[in-house]
Amino acid sequence: MIAVIGDIHGCYLTLRKLIREVRKQYFDIMMYATGDLVDRGNSPIEVFELILDEGIQFTKGNHDLMFLYSYTRPLHPIVQSWNYNGNEKTISAYSKHPNYLSKHLDYIDIAPLFLNFEDCFISHAGIANVFAKEFREYRPISDEFLQQFCLRHLNETTGIVWNRNPLLNLGKLQIVGHTRHTKVTYNDISNAVYIDTSVYTGNRLSAVIVEEGEVVDIISVETELSDIA
Repeated sequence: MIAVIGDIHGCYLTLRKLIREVRKQYFDIMMYATGDLVDRGNSPIEVFELILDEGIQFTKGNHDLMFLYSYTRPLHPIVQSWNYNGNEKTISAYSKHPNYLSKHLDYIDIAPLFLNFEDCFISHAGIANVFAKEFREYRPISDEFLQQFCLRHLNETTGIVWNRNPLLNLGKLQIVGHTRHTKVTYNDISNAVYIDTSVYTGNRLSAVIVEEGEVVDIISVETELSDIA
């Protein structure tokens, strides 16, 4: 049994509240997150530190990647996208506390693009169904194939940190963030659950509890407005 948290976007107080709720019901459960730790919310540094303190492994989100590239590959095309995707609070936070910058960039750099468990597949935006043919030609789906595939398509609009197309049914549950919904939403055709519940717009932050490839519980908390005010 695991817990997977949706996109956090600098909302530290809301994340802390959600973690407490998860721990109340599932004290020693392993927790993961679908990325987008930074941007839009007020406290990306505090979010990062809490994620690290709690031992929560996260997959790279597109906002995490834009943040990383802005400092390590400033001429990369996606850096330009960061300028109009809510980066102001992230830039401000790290300019005030630059001692955290290298540490957090290093953690993003080593964060995986996906977590492939026996009964579920966690990533930021998921494997799009436009790649069905490519996946049919490579069975069984190994981690090596997945890593090569993800890197090959990383900066495409259907890549694993950017995709908003319908998802491919992998024969196991896909757990993704990125595409916002008002509540956790399951799609039975793709066997995928969307857990980005738009915390930074004042809605809520959500986690799913997964056991043997099934969502057995959903825990959500309303956004703490001081995270986004």
